Amino acid sequence: MRNHRLAIAFVMAAACGGSQKAVEVKGGDAELAKLAGTWSGDYRGHESGRSGTIDFALELGRHTAAGEIHMGAPDAPPLKIEFVAIDGGQVSGTIAPYTDPNCQCEVETTFTGVADGDSIAGTFATKVSANGETQSGDWRVTRKR
Repeated sequence: MRNHRLAIAFVMAAACGGSQKAVEVKGGDAELAKLAGTWSGDYRGHESGRSGTIDFALELGRHTAAGEIHMGAPDAPPLKIEFVAIDGGQVSGTIAPYTDPNCQCEVETTFTGVADGDSIAGTFATKVSANGETQSGDWRVTRKR
């Protein structure tokens, strides 16, 4: 199957954030069709050691997605997706700035990855606004059948 580079902002990160909200996904219908479905998986931060679950859904024929990223802590609110775009098989996106539970400071997260059939795997980068330090991690989701 053809691989597609992806950057799915809402499938990684390792901190607290806002609530789930429908987010416009910019891209052509043919590209969106390849990502249609219900996906679930997990992420893990390298430096922070934090991990959690990912749930994501994109309906065929729609240009909006719904997704949540949850930390392992049961009381941590899900992260809020801010932007997602698909162009030529490449997806880019960001998560709305949120407060990192370790430094109690604002952070911003972006991500990249590769889709292969029913799985998508990639990395993310979280930048601490106060000092510019960047932390990284890995994520993976699979499409439910």
